Amino acid sequence: MGSWKFEILSQEVRSRRLILEGHIFPPYPRPYYDPMFFYLVLGPDYLSLEVSRDFDGDNFLSYLARLWGPPEEGPRIQVGGRQDEEEGALQLVEYQFMPDLRPEMLRRLAALLGQPLPGAATDSPSPMEEA
Repeated sequence: MGSWKFEILSQEVRSRRLILEGHIFPPYPRPYYDPMFFYLVLGPDYLSLEVSRDFDGDNFLSYLARLWGPPEEGPRIQVGGRQDEEEGALQLVEYQFMPDLRPEMLRRLAALLGQPLPGAATDSPSPMEEA
């Protein structure tokens, strides 16, 4: 099986947050017409990730849990638009970490995305990336 690929469409660097938006491409043919969306915020002591609520979103969150460990709470469902429709619904997971581990989380995120991120050192692999 191949690897998950990422396309960053928007990147915003703030003093205490890194905000990324884009698409995720699974390592298999996606049966849906719409691309798989992600919205990620890396704060001083948390990483918040929203992904499409569909089969591929479930698969990606399972992959991420195997790679980084499960988040403290299971995915929450974020519904946009009317509450009686699931169209456009997203799954939200959050990872909490100690503020001094933010550089490590940034390195792990850069390794996952397969591209450098502002403030992420790329010279040495992290032991957490090898999970």
